[in-house]
Amino acid sequence: MIKLPIDAIDIGNRIRHDIGDVTELKESIQAVGLLNPIIINSNNELLSGLRRLEACRQLGWTEIEVRIVETDSDELKNLDLEYHENIGRLDFNDEDEEIYLTRRDILLNPPKSQIFIIRWLKTLWNHIARFLSGKKM
Repeated sequence: MIKLPIDAIDIGNRIRHDIGDVTELKESIQAVGLLNPIIINSNNELLSGLRRLEACRQLGWTEIEVRIVETDSDELKNLDLEYHENIGRLDFNDEDEEIYLTRRDILLNPPKSQIFIIRWLKTLWNHIARFLSGKKM
């Protein structure tokens, strides 16, 4: 990976025009850093990572890690790469979020804390409810 000035990245004509709210992404990047570099071609044209790029820009970064993928400036390859980078994602559902919070609480607090017990019971109840709903005909 290399770093490039953010202003050197050519955003070009993107599929996604509305990047939505990047507040959570900014908070994530502030907490743990940029986990996945943006992807550009050899002409510095952005292929993937518009939201990451914007979050870093809003954080005041002047440089960003990039991965260069050679597409020979083939517009079809560029378009396909942008599309495939964004499909197949699956956000955490409420149960996944509870599992994360419970595990995090275990690491931060003694297992006998009230928060742990409440979250553990809620997670257990969700598992029981899911099991019972799957058994109904």
